[in-house]
Amino acid sequence: MTETWHRTSALAGLPGMPKSDRPIRNHGARRGWICRTVKWGQRSNVLEWLETSLPAETQDALRAARGETSGAPEASGVTPSLVPDCCSADRMDARAAVVRAFESFHADLGGPLVAAFRAFADAWASGAVPAQDEVREAVPTFHWSTLQRWRNALLAGGHRALLSGRGGRRPTISEAQAETIAAMVFARPHHVTANQIIEGLTVRHPNETVPSISAVRRHVRRFRIENRLALDAVADPDGHRSRNRPAFGEAGADVSALNQVWELDSSPADLLCSDGKRYTIIGAIDVWSRRAKFLVAPSSCAMAVAALLRRCLLDWGVPETVVTDEGSDYTSKHIRRVLVDDLKLEHVILPPYSPELKPFIERALKTLNHDLVSRLPGFTGHSVADRKRIEAQRSFAARRGKTDVELFEVSVSPEELQHRLDQWSDALYAHRVHSGIGETPFARAASWTGEIRTVDERGLDILLAPPAGGGSRVVNAKEGIKVDGGSYIAGELGRWVKHRVQVRQDPADWGRIFAFAESDTAFPDGTEVRAGTFICVAEDPLRTGVDRAEVAAKAKALARKADQAARKWARDLKRTHAPSAIAAEVLDHAAAAAGAVAIFPKPEAAHENEDIAAAAAAAVRADAPEREPANADLISFYKRKGLI
Repeated sequence: MTETWHRTSALAGLPGMPKSDRPIRNHGARRGWICRTVKWGQRSNVLEWLETSLPAETQDALRAARGETSGAPEASGVTPSLVPDCCSADRMDARAAVVRAFESFHADLGGPLVAAFRAFADAWASGAVPAQDEVREAVPTFHWSTLQRWRNALLAGGHRALLSGRGGRRPTISEAQAETIAAMVFARPHHVTANQIIEGLTVRHPNETVPSISAVRRHVRRFRIENRLALDAVADPDGHRSRNRPAFGEAGADVSALNQVWELDSSPADLLCSDGKRYTIIGAIDVWSRRAKFLVAPSSCAMAVAALLRRCLLDWGVPETVVTDEGSDYTSKHIRRVLVDDLKLEHVILPPYSPELKPFIERALKTLNHDLVSRLPGFTGHSVADRKRIEAQRSFAARRGKTDVELFEVSVSPEELQHRLDQWSDALYAHRVHSGIGETPFARAASWTGEIRTVDERGLDILLAPPAGGGSRVVNAKEGIKVDGGSYIAGELGRWVKHRVQVRQDPADWGRIFAFAESDTAFPDGTEVRAGTFICVAEDPLRTGVDRAEVAAKAKALARKADQAARKWARDLKRTHAPSAIAAEVLDHAAAAAGAVAIFPKPEAAHENEDIAAAAAAAVRADAPEREPANADLISFYKRKGLI
């Protein structure tokens, strides 16, 4: 049997062998491995080791590489889904065929491995090595070191190791350890270290060999590459949703008309104003035309949203649908009353944490912050990291003792910021080609030839007026409508005493309120008023100076008229239905019904005792002409009973 020798570098990393050459050279002989010194080209001598003296697992790997055993997994067992695009199963088979051809070449040529690698690579490139056409087509040429890497990979891991990204390193991390590593990486995606992982593996898997720190780093690096989407979903859910969630459709595909859908949202401005405050920008966008409007407000509240709606309604017209999130500023009673009850619009309230359902206003606000706000004085950055970078533009000494207004060179007032927002949205953004529609928002809106619904400005002001005193009040006979310490009266309220009405404050005059019917109401004179109907403008005499006597006279006249109508209605009803005769009719009906019902006779039995018998005898004597004996019997009966 021909003895087979292997160079030290060819054995490193194989099953049963150390990972590097040095432990083999220094300790191999003491372990009983037979070696010899051979001349290697023009360089120094090298060690070769007798295959039969090596560990059994090492011999199995060497024989498997030569195709002498069936221990290596066949290429046919590799599913296409496990083969990367850069290295198909055909190329993997071709590399294995090249390694087998080299083994035959080296067996015939003999000599050092490196010299054989070089000679075989040259022979393969020149076509001197016989091979199948598909193998040569898949591997037309290669460097000798590449052939060495293929051979080591095949010896260590079989055919699968010839796939790209599957080097010939022997596995050192078990499946259980790999799961522990994955759990630790998912728990702290950005902060877990290789040393921490090794400590965890030592505690959790005491009966298994702890891998080296380099093996852990390689495993973690490969795990991060293969599971980058899963890690991104865990480490940054919101960013992952924005970056990686599929969005193959078109959010505005169903919108085909101007003012069909509006989207509203709020976002803090990424800058400070001259008063040192950070204001909120409330935005609205028409989905079809992409035109937008923005409003600067101290905070996103119902009144600020109503103010932006007023500007949009007057400039754009009335929409069909308004889409907002579920924030309290957009779902308040005031906004819901204006949109749904008064303007009769469809108000779509999105579920929590779903900004992707209103993408157009989200994108418009981001464009505003990155395009305009970032260029204004007082810009503080879009994130904490941006703020730190802006602060770092000045030395610590220059920053010391400075306020934020001084540090960020703030010079823009809230009024000026609003002016800049209007200029940007109307003069720049509206005339810039929008990638989503292929034209400018201004041109898109101008191209609409359909109908645009408009609303009266004065009526809109009343509808958008803030609710007074909570919005609901009962009209009092003495003081009218009590709101915030004031008594608001009007002649028209005379017929609404004891009725509940909706009240709204006049923004232009604190002494005036607007009253509306809260529910459908029918009056005795036959008048019917639907909910939401405007009743009157009520005034507080102490605040507006209205003539109280004149208002009272008008209210009394209306109340008197309502009372007369009520009394006439009552007389007509009594004359028609004669309610005074109803009681007798009810009694007669009950008596007739009772007489028509008979009870079947029941068996009877006399209840007797000596007292009843004595009382009966006394009664008989009392009815007789002689009354004294009866009286005597009664006296005897009463004495026996202890009554006298």
